[in-house]
Amino acid sequence: MVGQTTGLKKSLDEHVNIIRVVKGLIFSFLITLPCFFIFALFLTYTDFPEKYTSMAVLITTVISVLVASAYSTKNVKHKGWMNGCFVGLLYVTILYVASSIVDKNFMLNFSGILTFFIGAIVGCLGGILGINMR
Repeated sequence: MVGQTTGLKKSLDEHVNIIRVVKGLIFSFLITLPCFFIFALFLTYTDFPEKYTSMAVLITTVISVLVASAYSTKNVKHKGWMNGCFVGLLYVTILYVASSIVDKNFMLNFSGILTFFIGAIVGCLGGILGINMR
């Protein structure tokens, strides 16, 4: 039984580098938090229309996931797209759960599904870029 667990862990490590994914995830939020803070200040002290808030969140998400997934895969030997995809999906999941807790409205609608899809695709692209930038 122990041999199977070790084999499974080795197989997972060959495809997804968990430590790099977690570092990429942390890096993505280190990009996101200051961006959201600056945007909140901008919304507070200007007449910027609030209807563009969701677009600003989406742009911040795309930039954060792209940069973080590229960062997380820069030292990975192969499967950069898969590592980047995990960064994107975990990022969007944490962001979605946190916003659902704050809004007390945990509902998955078309916009939420689209955000997960965008996170995964951008994560894959960032992973591909990161692995090819060495």
